[in-house]
Amino acid sequence: MKRTIDQLLDIVYRYYPRGIEGPDPHKFWQDDSQREQTEENARLVAARIQASKDERWHAMRRRISERFPDVLLMNRSLHLPAGGCDACYSFTLSLPNAPDSRTLWFHVSFLAPYYVAYSYRTFDVAKKPDGFVVPYGINFSFSRAALGPDLVLNPDDERLNRATITRHEIVFDLAPDEQFYATWIANEIESTFGCDPMPPKVGTTLVPDVVVGMRGATLYDCLFTVDRQWVEPSPPAGPAVVSLDTSSLTDRFVAVLTVLRALYHIGMVLDLPRIIQEIPEPYRQSYGVYSSASTDGFLHKNKMQKELARMRPHDESPKTLRAMAAKRELEALVAAWDGEGEPPAAMVAWASSFVTSWPLDSEPEASL
Repeated sequence: MKRTIDQLLDIVYRYYPRGIEGPDPHKFWQDDSQREQTEENARLVAARIQASKDERWHAMRRRISERFPDVLLMNRSLHLPAGGCDACYSFTLSLPNAPDSRTLWFHVSFLAPYYVAYSYRTFDVAKKPDGFVVPYGINFSFSRAALGPDLVLNPDDERLNRATITRHEIVFDLAPDEQFYATWIANEIESTFGCDPMPPKVGTTLVPDVVVGMRGATLYDCLFTVDRQWVEPSPPAGPAVVSLDTSSLTDRFVAVLTVLRALYHIGMVLDLPRIIQEIPEPYRQSYGVYSSASTDGFLHKNKMQKELARMRPHDESPKTLRAMAAKRELEALVAAWDGEGEPPAAMVAWASSFVTSWPLDSEPEASL
C-alpha cells in the first residue's frame, strides 16, 4: 500500500527526533548521546533488533542464492541484531564480468512498505590535477599554480597534467544485464514483504527538522540507510591530486621539505599532549594523529619564526624535552638566516640529521 509524503514523514518522526543537530564534524569523538536518549531512537533500535529476527528476511536471501548460484550475494545487515545502523535490510549482488565494478544494491525498509534497487558503479576519471602531494614524513601538498622548475625537475612531464580519481555513481535506471537479476529479485521482495519500489523523486524528499550523519535528512536516509549520498545526479568528483616522490623534485625543493618536516614534527610532539587532553578518556586509546601541510615550495623566515614561537610544551616527558631542545636549535638557525633564497646548508643538514635520528615509530601519521 503506497503512502503519501505526509504519511511517510509521520513514520519518520516516530523514529527520528526533531531539532537535534548532528555532532560537530571537527570533533569526531563527540558522542550523540542527546539523540540516543530520545524515545524516537529507542523505537528505532527496537525496530532493528526485531527486524533481525524476521525469518522472512533470511528465507528470501536463501531463495535468491538458490536462484542465482553463480552470483555472490552479500548480507549487508549483520549489524541489525545489535540495534545499530540503518532502517532496512540490505544485500548486494556482484555481477560477473560487469564493467565499471558494478554492484546491485537492494534495501528493504522495515519502517515503511518500500524498497529500493540500484546499481552502484565505480570507475576512474582522468582530469587535470588540482594539486600535488609529496609523502615525505608527512604529506606535503602544493597547488597546481606553484608547479614550476623551482619545484620539479621536469615541469613539462605529461604525468603532471593527468590525475586519476575514483568516482561512484548510484544509477536507478538499470542496464539490461542488471534487469535480468533485479526483476526477479524485485518480485521476491514484493511478494515477501508486500512493499513497493520507492522512486528517487520521493526518496530524495528532504525531511524537515531532522539531521542524520551531519546533514539534512531525506526519506531515503531515514527509511533506508544514511550510508549513501542520495543525490541525483551523483555528486561531482572530489579534488584530484598527483602523488610525487622526491626523485622527481629539485634538490632545492627537497631541502625545503626537509626543514619543514623537522619543523612540523617538533610542533606535533609539543602539541600532542594538549590535543589528547581535549579528547574524552574513552576515545584516547584509539586516537590517531593525522597531519598534513601545504607549501608554496619556499621557506619564509617570518612564518617559521611565528610557528616556532607558537609551540609550547604541555608535559615534561623525555620526548617533549628532546623536542624543545630541537626547537631551540632550529630557532637559532632561523635567526641566523637572512631569509633569502634557498635554506642554508647548515639548516638543511641539521634538519636531515634530526629527522634521521628521531625514532621512526614516533613520526606523525599524515593524510590529506
